[in-house]
Amino acid sequence: MKKYIIFKFSNARARLSNLESGFAMPMILGLIALLSLVGVSIIQVSVQTNGSAVLHSQVQIAHIASKAAIDYAEEQYELNSGYTGTAERDLFSNNNYRATIQVVVLYNQGSSSKRVQGIGKVYIPETSSTAKVVRDIKSTIIRNGEVIYSLGQVDPATFNPILWLDANQPNALYKSAVSNTQNITALYGTSYNDIVEEGGSNATTSSNRGRLNFTGDDLEMSNDGASLGNQTTGLRFTTVNTPKSAVMQSAYIQFTTDETKSAGVVQLQVDGVASDDTSSWSGTYAVTNATKTTARTDWSPTNWNTVGSAGANERVDVTAIVQEIINRPGWVAGNDMSFSIKWITGSGVRTAEKGQNGANPQLFVQWSVPAGVASPGDSIQQWYDKSGNNNTANFIYGTKPTLQSSQVNGLSAVRFSADGVLLSSLPNTVGTELMAFMVMKPKTGSQTDARFLSLMNSSQNNDNNTLSGLIPFMKNSSTTTLRQFYNNTAGRSISSAIDGTWATYSSNTSTLNQERLLKNSNPDNAGSSYTNVNYTINQIYLGGRRSTAAGANYADMDVAEVIVYNRAFSCVEIQQIENYLEAKYAFSYTDKNPCL
Repeated sequence: MKKYIIFKFSNARARLSNLESGFAMPMILGLIALLSLVGVSIIQVSVQTNGSAVLHSQVQIAHIASKAAIDYAEEQYELNSGYTGTAERDLFSNNNYRATIQVVVLYNQGSSSKRVQGIGKVYIPETSSTAKVVRDIKSTIIRNGEVIYSLGQVDPATFNPILWLDANQPNALYKSAVSNTQNITALYGTSYNDIVEEGGSNATTSSNRGRLNFTGDDLEMSNDGASLGNQTTGLRFTTVNTPKSAVMQSAYIQFTTDETKSAGVVQLQVDGVASDDTSSWSGTYAVTNATKTTARTDWSPTNWNTVGSAGANERVDVTAIVQEIINRPGWVAGNDMSFSIKWITGSGVRTAEKGQNGANPQLFVQWSVPAGVASPGDSIQQWYDKSGNNNTANFIYGTKPTLQSSQVNGLSAVRFSADGVLLSSLPNTVGTELMAFMVMKPKTGSQTDARFLSLMNSSQNNDNNTLSGLIPFMKNSSTTTLRQFYNNTAGRSISSAIDGTWATYSSNTSTLNQERLLKNSNPDNAGSSYTNVNYTINQIYLGGRRSTAAGANYADMDVAEVIVYNRAFSCVEIQQIENYLEAKYAFSYTDKNPCL
């Protein structure tokens, strides 16, 4: 059954003359007076106390405002059974802050009751367009009767977490500086259509003009006799792994000399194809007619005097061209890019291997990605702590997790796969209780006994057989059961919870031996309770654990949010944070009974 707090109002409420006449009810007026006092308190303490005290005052204002919204909704419903809610409006405002109320009718429950959501917001300063704190209360209003309040959502900061990782907090995820190189080979033949010679417009044989030739044993740059004229060479390189907007340090196309004929001066023009992801060459004059990059290279190669040579003389710099392509809006790592090489002037010819006998043209790229705020697809080096405790989680073992966009309710998440682990180092924290929340998608590919979240002390070599180790979320052997674990004792468990779906997971350890492990607020299975919990931890691992000097028990998962407190939560507090996460990630819980 659901838990409710029931308020009954015995005094008759003053009626409003109309729906827009303001808030005249005695209770509302009393709330306004209280708000004004609390507001003054905020202003007085904001310049002399820490952020937690100020936040607490702001939360209280928003909470009072949300109650005022419900009270106003009850009044309106008594006046008009067709009441459909109230748009956001000011409840109280001064020169420093503004409190507003809003009522959303969630659904009708028959002719005599409505299910509503009363929302209170606080704006600081009063001219701000974005609320500093938002609180809500969901309730059932019985017309001409009582108001039944269910628990609203509470901002996790209210209870002072020791760690709060939020993948959607601005500037929370950072990538490290990365340098890399790659060689990509253009593939020979009509099965790939990567390497082509296009007949020149000056070809004496008209059928050769603009015709594409993917076979043969060499590339003539550019004249191949009167019947073909001054050809244009087209090259395509597939699966270029350079990430978008990387800084190109060097890029060049490397050829191998096939023949030494036709020495002499020649000037060639090298262009890139202005496309996010080029397709294979196809159609008459495909190379000539392709839209080109603004960047280009004028290339005047010296004579090629040695067959088989593949050095500096046989390469052309395309750094600026590649930079322009990877800066395109639609470029992503793994796309294909193409180039054209055409004759400008000169009688010389440079003849390169085409690939029939090996020695295909190659594209060499070297790039760097500077450290900074991570974008979708980037590898994560640091995940900044939102709690204000500066317990930033840093990459430490295995393969770096990556930032993935639009994973749950349009929000981002961090993807752990194979063997990646982040570590949050914090001051020695002594405790006998713990509360942890995770919004995650745990996957069945996780290793045996995988740690989705693990706490331990740096002086220990493990987290499961010591007092100074606690595992809020752990895979039970090779099954899909999720469980808690402490000092060789399994706590509560949820069968079939590791199933590759998004959910809110909650793990509570209490000195009252009332452990809780929940998925979407649903009760856990019966299990053991810990005794004599007494830990001193200074490390929190995400995605695995430390084993001596390496990582182990890696988790395969996507994670959007992690919140850890070094105390136990009451049933009401668990539900309030779960309500916050439910609303943020658009989950729909079928049951909210965290203490059954």
